[in-house]
Amino acid sequence: MKIKSIYVPKEDLTIVKSTDRVQDVLKRFEETGIFSLPVVKGNDLLGTIYKEKLYRVLADMDNKEAYKNQEIEDSLIIKNERFTTLEAPVELAAKEFVDNQLTFIPVNTEEGDFAGIVTHKAIFKYLVDLFGITEDKIVVYIENMSGQLAKVLDVFTKLNVNIKKIVAEDAKVLNLYRLIIQPEKDLTKVREALKKDGLRVEE
Repeated sequence: MKIKSIYVPKEDLTIVKSTDRVQDVLKRFEETGIFSLPVVKGNDLLGTIYKEKLYRVLADMDNKEAYKNQEIEDSLIIKNERFTTLEAPVELAAKEFVDNQLTFIPVNTEEGDFAGIVTHKAIFKYLVDLFGITEDKIVVYIENMSGQLAKVLDVFTKLNVNIKKIVAEDAKVLNLYRLIIQPEKDLTKVREALKKDGLRVEE
């Protein structure tokens, strides 16, 4: 799946313009409950402004009301160094979240214009859908050797049961792979047939 399938378009975001006043930004933070907002100038993303930093700067001001009427300062904007594109695979964005402390990942068009963002929530939803965590499934452990996957699939073929979804992951133990499978039907029947064929099925 590509980023364009899960990103939030900029039209649906609460954003800050580079010419906005501090009081307008404060109001947006309070109205949305969001802790960070993208700052844009035209079609470009300048960076991110954080609620905590803005309030900390405001607290140090002698004339708070005058400061609130000013446009936001460049020093308040944290530059975004990580970007992805609409055509990039979702897995790359997931890795960015794992490898870096990010609140969101900006998404650009192929021409380099700011298109929107990818959020933690979108990535988690994608992974939940991928692994079928909320649905009935069968988990089978196979050895990392030729013919093992074919042996599992042969059981489904013999029972005439289609597979809705299958995901393989390294079990990180004894050179095993963990297959997460969602049969279209006959969950119990398939599980018993897999066991009968000598395959290790997670209870």
